[in-house]
Amino acid sequence: MTYVTEERLKSHLDTNQLKREQLCLSILKTDKRFSNIRPRHPRGGPDGGRDIDATFEGTQKTFCAVGFVNQANDSDKHKKAVKKKFKEDLATALGTEPALDVFVFFTNVNLTVSEKDNLVAFSSKGNIGYCEIFDRERMRICLDSPDGMSIRFQYLGIALSETEQAAFFARWGEDIQNVINEGFGQVQKVLNRLQFLYESEAVLSQFVVLMELDREYDATEIGHFRFFSVLTLNEPRSGILGVIFGITDNPDRPKASKETDLNPAISGVENGMSGIHLEHRVSNPIDSDNEDVSNLDDIQVEYITRSTMSSVGRKSIHRISAQFGYGDFFRVPPYIKFKDIDNSMITMFINASLVSKIKSFTLIGNEYKIYRLDRSMMSFDKFNTRFHAGMVFSTSELEDDWVRVMGSRGGLSIRFSELTPKRFIDPDEVAGGLTDS
Repeated sequence: MTYVTEERLKSHLDTNQLKREQLCLSILKTDKRFSNIRPRHPRGGPDGGRDIDATFEGTQKTFCAVGFVNQANDSDKHKKAVKKKFKEDLATALGTEPALDVFVFFTNVNLTVSEKDNLVAFSSKGNIGYCEIFDRERMRICLDSPDGMSIRFQYLGIALSETEQAAFFARWGEDIQNVINEGFGQVQKVLNRLQFLYESEAVLSQFVVLMELDREYDATEIGHFRFFSVLTLNEPRSGILGVIFGITDNPDRPKASKETDLNPAISGVENGMSGIHLEHRVSNPIDSDNEDVSNLDDIQVEYITRSTMSSVGRKSIHRISAQFGYGDFFRVPPYIKFKDIDNSMITMFINASLVSKIKSFTLIGNEYKIYRLDRSMMSFDKFNTRFHAGMVFSTSELEDDWVRVMGSRGGLSIRFSELTPKRFIDPDEVAGGLTDS
């Protein structure tokens, strides 16, 4: 293979200056001392005495020239031509950049050690700090090494032997696999992003804040509890400013209009639960295209109870979910779409005795996991102002104060520009033929 590489360097790229420069540029890239390597005018044009620009040892400006000859045979004639080319390119380079630090010369003619030393000494007279010559043998050594085998195949058309393949993949196999994996990973990220953006146009059929406790608790350890979330939209959507939704104990609580309506006998999570979905709406939304919006005092807002629920009790609890949605079976406007919660703010309001048991919150919208908030990422503060939950609580229940839970840096924002929610349910595909089962 040594002989084949040497012969190809002599004549394989005859008259093809573009490929010659690309070959030399690729060889230079295998030398870690050089960086910021880029071609000048490989397709022709004034190049200022160099074919390649680079940086040596991180700081020193470097010019590289390519001096190949056709049918190289190391004759005195070819050596003389190469030495002349070296001096001409060096002079032109110094004329362009008098303070040039490094000069590199590539040739497919073999030079003796003394011949190269003489050229290096000549460059030092022009105040070049460092000069390096890649003659044919120097390039052959690089191309026949594992670092250069792919370059050799690309520009000289020399296939790798089985032994070379083993050496090449031993050197680069893991890096190649990582590049492939990263490439596919980036493609998958883009596809996931596109799928999410398309499906975010759907109505928000289900939005869940799932609270995970630090362990499984017996119902008697929980007793009365309150877990409500407030979703505040960035701007009104179909007249909706925000949504309040939550879950608590006592299945008859949605029916109560005052404290005396509550039956203490059925309080506590083991006796049943109830939930509510409220909307904070603009009662007289203004069409900014057709009406004068200068008098904002005319805008009125109100809380509308959208739905309530009741359920049986639980003997033990490890997770509790507060949720709302606009369903898939029969939908009555107004409603918001999944994309409408972009740039919204989510805040949780929970009774103090339950707060101490929280491990994490997970936000879920339709079939997507939006965000996970661990306890270390939370901030807590007593909320002395009476929280509008849309439900009645007794004086004794409210002695267990409301606590507002947010992110450690304040309100928890949902920003789709910063994250792509993860789809956790893959849709099934319909079978192919018309008669397939």
